[in-house]
Amino acid sequence: MEKENLLIRFNIIIGLIIIFLSILVIIFSSAALLSLMILLSIALLFAGIGRLYNSFANEKLNKIAKIIKFLVGLLAIVISLSILILTLINPSISILILINLFGYSFIIIGCARIAIGLLVEKYTMQYRYLLVLVGIVTFVFAFIMLFFPTFGYFVLVILLSLSLLFNGLARVMYSVLNKK
Repeated sequence: MEKENLLIRFNIIIGLIIIFLSILVIIFSSAALLSLMILLSIALLFAGIGRLYNSFANEKLNKIAKIIKFLVGLLAIVISLSILILTLINPSISILILINLFGYSFIIIGCARIAIGLLVEKYTMQYRYLLVLVGIVTFVFAFIMLFFPTFGYFVLVILLSLSLLFNGLARVMYSVLNKK
């Protein structure tokens, strides 16, 4: 029971951090794109850490879901650290590469959300529906970002922020909807 309470608290904290950082990006969208990308990469880093922790600590996950969460979490951490380092080393080139990396990583995160929503039968149906919905929204935002970069960087940052916001909300809702 204590381990489950720790998991619930951890998911709420990680979800709130992701939500907070996403809202910061939306509020300060007129700031330099570079600082927004750094905030997004930090939010993605926390999302990856949350996935890694859940892959080990969440006993409701079956083996496939644990592997998916672990791999997606590891990939999110690697991508977020790569984006952060690249932004600090070469800001001019990093912006285009960052948008592509974020787009592809959000496609993976969206697919993982959908897969876990469909495969993990131990979750409540409300949470499974929420996961599938968040996965679809994340997936769509990622494709919009990759296929329509002419909308400009501002719109892309907003789409990424909203996607992270939805993913942060899903993490908090996991804790709320799956309490015993």
